[in-house]
Amino acid sequence: PFMQLFAETKQLLKEKLDIPAGYEIVFVSSATECWEIISQSFVKSGSFHCYNGAFGEKWFDYAQRIHSNTKSKAFAVEELPDFQSIPADSELLAFTHNETSNGTALPNHFQELVREKFPNSLIAYDATSSMAGYELKWLLGDIWYASVQKCFGLPPGLAIMIVSNNAIKRAQVLGDNKFYNSFNYVLSNANKNQTHHTPNISNIFLLNRTLQNRDSINIIHSQLLKRKQNFLDEISRFDNLSNFTNISDLQSDTVFCLTAENDLITNLKSAAKNKGIIIGNGYGDLKNGSFRVANFPAILQTEFEQLTLFLSNFFKRY
Repeated sequence: PFMQLFAETKQLLKEKLDIPAGYEIVFVSSATECWEIISQSFVKSGSFHCYNGAFGEKWFDYAQRIHSNTKSKAFAVEELPDFQSIPADSELLAFTHNETSNGTALPNHFQELVREKFPNSLIAYDATSSMAGYELKWLLGDIWYASVQKCFGLPPGLAIMIVSNNAIKRAQVLGDNKFYNSFNYVLSNANKNQTHHTPNISNIFLLNRTLQNRDSINIIHSQLLKRKQNFLDEISRFDNLSNFTNISDLQSDTVFCLTAENDLITNLKSAAKNKGIIIGNGYGDLKNGSFRVANFPAILQTEFEQLTLFLSNFFKRY
């Protein structure tokens, strides 16, 4: 019965997220485990990481523990990575598609240029807070991964890796089979509709059932884009509040990072709590001077309306 559930869930993911033929799906425990799998199984010497936020930097730090030759280049939140800084012979390029810590995202035109300029490199994207919310351009990456507690709207403890034929062939050439979560071993189990460890049956079951009730990803992304625009139009009226990045092309569609003076943020969170609303903290260096709003599919429109009404009343008094 579980193998049947596994097969059905993979098929639903392909249908609902419009995943093209030639990409395989495996289930692992978390996005953090994906960091480990990528470095172990797809990289021989070292990967190259571009990041502008805390989660991209954490991915680089973890990869460097496995391969000391791993390199990186940080870029500013209102910029895109400079191609001249990326070695042309990079084995694997690692990008954070949607940086959950600061509400930025990499636009499609940048992803297209990466694919064009680095045809011989594997390209990996952390899509933890965008997969199942964005209409992702799968062919522009070889490895995509996400935990399910963001746009999938499920409890943590499960992650999805979506991997191209090119990446699978690379893993086969490297032949890594030393670890319980070596990709070749993970995939051999997935091909039998099994997991490489005791399966998280309850979460895979929930994933299956929620996917059955979802619209296709193009409809979901369109709805989130509309809600994003409406919400950003609303908060533009508040002089004391601003987006972490004001370049619309680089703003995430699924995570909004809003900044203000520290005291205002403290008062805002306290007032929201009194109204039964929990405001998400900023992350890392942005913890005290920002808060984040998740534009995930599972969040109801009525909840967004409740939040915007609260913010409107708060800033009238502040």
